[in-house]
This record gives sequence, C-alpha cells and structure tokens, in this order.
Amino acid sequence: MGSAGRQRVLLGVPGLDDLFIEGVPRGSIILVAGYPGAGKTTLASQFAYAGAASGEPSLYVSFVEPRDDFIDNAASFGMDFRPLEGRGAFKYYEALSVSDPEALGDVIEDVLSQVDSMGAKRVVLDSVTAVEQLARDPPRAREIMHSALYLGLKRRGATSLLIAELPFGAESSPIGPEEFIADGVIVLKYRVVKNKLERYAEIRKMRGTNVEYASLPYAFTTRGVEFPPPLRPEALPSGARHERACKLGRLTITPGMGTLILYDPSVDPVQFSAYYLVAPAVALGLRTRYGSYIHGTTSLRDVLATCGDLLQGKLNNLVAESFEASSMTIGEAELRTYASDRDFRPDLIVVEGIHLLREFNTLDDYTGLVYRTLLRRASMGIMTFHLYASPREGAWDVPLSTYYDNVLYLYVKDDRLVLEPLRVWGELVPPREPVLTGSLEADCRSILMGGGGWQVLQVLRGQR
Repeated sequence: MGSAGRQRVLLGVPGLDDLFIEGVPRGSIILVAGYPGAGKTTLASQFAYAGAASGEPSLYVSFVEPRDDFIDNAASFGMDFRPLEGRGAFKYYEALSVSDPEALGDVIEDVLSQVDSMGAKRVVLDSVTAVEQLARDPPRAREIMHSALYLGLKRRGATSLLIAELPFGAESSPIGPEEFIADGVIVLKYRVVKNKLERYAEIRKMRGTNVEYASLPYAFTTRGVEFPPPLRPEALPSGARHERACKLGRLTITPGMGTLILYDPSVDPVQFSAYYLVAPAVALGLRTRYGSYIHGTTSLRDVLATCGDLLQGKLNNLVAESFEASSMTIGEAELRTYASDRDFRPDLIVVEGIHLLREFNTLDDYTGLVYRTLLRRASMGIMTFHLYASPREGAWDVPLSTYYDNVLYLYVKDDRLVLEPLRVWGELVPPREPVLTGSLEADCRSILMGGGGWQVLQVLRGQR
C-alpha cells in the first residue's frame, strides 16, 4: 500500500505536529540527529509519551541513560511515565551493560521480541551512534541496523525514532547509511549568538508528508521541545471585509494591519505608546497587549495609572509585559508571542523598543521572527504597532520597513510630539501634515477627554 493510503500518527511534539498537519505515515522510521544537548532525548520522550498515553504501547531502548534518570528528566517536562509502565503501555529497555558485538546482536533480537510481546506501536532507539560504536566493525553495524532494526521494525508496523549524535559544528550525520534509509530526517542544531543558544531544526526529508518549511526555530518549554506553529498564508484575510476599524489621528487602522513607528532615538516613546495608543484602546474596550524592551512592567503600569478612573473596570482587557532582549532567543520570543496571542486574543498589540531585539540577534533571525509574527497576526486580525528607534534618514534601512502596511516617524518639535506618515497602505506618501501632534505636557486624562487618541468606527461588511 502506498504512503497515501497509510494511517498517520502525530509525533506528540507541539508545533512539529502542526508542520506535518496530519502526522507521519505509520511505520515510518525517523532519524533524529543533533548536537549534544539539542533536545534529542526530550523530543523522543515526547514521542513515546504521546503514544503510550493515547493507546499506542511504546518501547524506549537506551544504550546511554539509566531508567531512573530518564524517568526523572521526563517528569521535569510534565511527562510521568510510571503509571504508563504500570499498565503495560510503556517499557524502558536499559541496555547499558552491552560491551561487545555478540551481546549487541542478542540485545537487538530481544528488542524485537519485546516489540512483539507488548504490541509496541512506537519504538525509540537511543542511540544508533552507540550501536555503531558497540558493533566496532562498520559492515557488521550496517548489517545490524538494516536487517534487524529497519526491516524488523518496518515489518511490524512500528513507528520508530532513531537518535544519532551529531558532533557540534558538523553539517551532516556521521552515520551515513541511516540518513538515506530513514523515511524522515530531523536535525536539531544550535548556534551561539551574542551569548545565547539559538536552537533550530532542519527537516531534511519526511516521506509521504508535504513539508513546506525546511528550517524552524524551537525552544525548551515546560512541555519539552516546542516549535512555533508554521504559517498558513491561505488563512490571511483578503482585506476586503472588516467589522471594525480605528483612527489614529488622520490615519485609519484596520484589523490585521501592521504599523511601524520609527522614533527619534532621543525620544522616550512611553508617553506616546501609553497615552495615544494603549490607554485609548483600553478605554474603548479593545483587548490590548502592551510590551516593552526598554521599560519594566511596573513603569508601564505606573504611566497608565495616571489615566485615573477613565480605565476603571477595563484593565482586564490589558496585558502589560516587559522583555529582556539580551537573554531571549528567537525561538522563545516566537513561542511566547504566539502563546500570548492565542490565549489572550488581543485586538491591538503595542511593542516599544523592538530595535533592542534586533541588536541582540542576527539580521536573518530578527527578520524571520518579525515577518512570521506580522503574518500570523494578520491572519488573526490583530492590529500591531512596533516602535523602533532610528534616525529618520535610516528609515528604509530598518528591517522590513517596506513590508509594514504603514510606516510613521515620531519626533519632538517645539515641545510637541509629532507623528508624520512616511508610508501608508504600502505606498510612499509625499510630505504632508502630521498624522497627529500632541503637547509633551499633556496628560493621559486630557488626551482621552479631548479625543486625541483612537476613535472607533463601526464599518459594515463590504463598505469602505
């Protein structure tokens, strides 16, 4: 039967299952290679746990780690294998004492017998690197790996993960034949970027599965290894319909629109962000996220507190948070952003000081993160404001400045905040009147009472 007609299984790894949509063909053999500490064992644990917990008995064969260490490490990520062991849904096969090729052959035969006796539907071999080292003779190792494991497991219909060690800095698996025989190859890597370990996975192949993204960031979370979900461009709105639009001064903002506000580096954007964007949005009942890379959460809440009773009873619509750009990896930033957007479902997001995230990451990493974030939020109908410190003459050197729907410039002139348009709805605009101006002395109450912030327009479907 071809792969199109085979049953499919989910791996149990958040984000990665979204990438494969319906899962991988049952009976696939997937090679998971990676650097030391990249998360291979954690990912394999998630695979085994998901199977055992959902009625697919799982066998974990380890040549490298005692059972108790494995159980304790898995528990730290919320996976308790002990009850599953108790009811026969999971078995940990410890093969640490194997020391010669003859004993290795016996162990492999015993493993296949264990698969039969427990009816295992998922098998993990940790690791094929250890098997090769124990076999000593490369031809003998290939014979064991191909005949006993590949053919043995495939004939039994077990979906299997084979773990392989990849020396740090190596670009390909040193195992050789396994990478070509396996149905799928996932390589977990990391690189050091400004004192941070940026983790990313390469999906080399996955037979019977359409994989649109060959490389993805990932991070360790409380659930183990986790990937941001892949983008689905087909989910993007057409832009022809919307139920609510907002006005910022003379500029109309619609759901899903991304706006970049560049500001003079001498300006602290907190007053503008809080008084002209966040507070008016909250006062109007919009669910709002307010984040900053340059101010702490206490500072954000203190500046909003000056709005007094105008926000009373509506602060449950506000999430204020601060970020530490020097320690947050791209994978962590994307997962945190996605989880917050998914759980809180904001109408509006304001993030100030995002240039610091650029300073602590490579250009490619930063650009990929912001692009994916904007695209995902567009599909969710979330209005996004990013505030980025930059001289005016460097506006078009800012990453993705030509991708945002709107690009504005914020500066101070004659003791007044001035916000001028540079690009609106993707088109450059000639010099014209500012979108808005405001006194530096104005407080939150006067701005809200005077209508200087947002105005909500109810727009009927199909109407301009």
